[in-house]
Amino acid sequence: MFILKSRSPRRIQILKDLGICFTTDPSDIDESERTNETPLSYLERMARSKLGEIPSDRKEFLHLSCDTIVVNSGKILHKPVDEEDSFRILKDLNGKEHSVFSGACLYRNDRFDFFYEETKILFYDWSDSEIRNYISEAKPFDKAGSYGIQDKGSPVKTRSGSYHNVMGFPLRSFLERWEDWVDFWEGKLRP
Repeated sequence: MFILKSRSPRRIQILKDLGICFTTDPSDIDESERTNETPLSYLERMARSKLGEIPSDRKEFLHLSCDTIVVNSGKILHKPVDEEDSFRILKDLNGKEHSVFSGACLYRNDRFDFFYEETKILFYDWSDSEIRNYISEAKPFDKAGSYGIQDKGSPVKTRSGSYHNVMGFPLRSFLERWEDWVDFWEGKLRP
């Protein structure tokens, strides 16, 4: 059995599009940053923490957890708490380049495999009213950095790196690990 430890509709859709049979079992965790924690240390801690406590009778299953962070000038920009926070975040990113990191952790039989990707994003230089219109239309409150690359009218002008990574899943790195987990994958895809 393959278990996705996430409720993200974007991650669920990506795995479905790959034709992978899976079930979801998200873990609720404290996502607070620690003092002096680097963004990549935070990302790895979140990905591992989202695996949750794995019962002994489920250790032979393959578990996948993920987390995505938006980083601007060394600072993590989390999901907005409300419309004003969303505006503040988008205003901070407006017309600038920043990084999106998506990290994932595969687990099976006490073996952990953490990996991540980085995508560089450049935003359009929008007016305040354009930012507010985007927030009103896209309602990006469940997204790190308060935006989605896939949203209609997205603030993303250009990107360097993976589109799926910005959606919340380091797809290229996941697929590169296919052979490492091939003993599990045999027979786990839809016909």
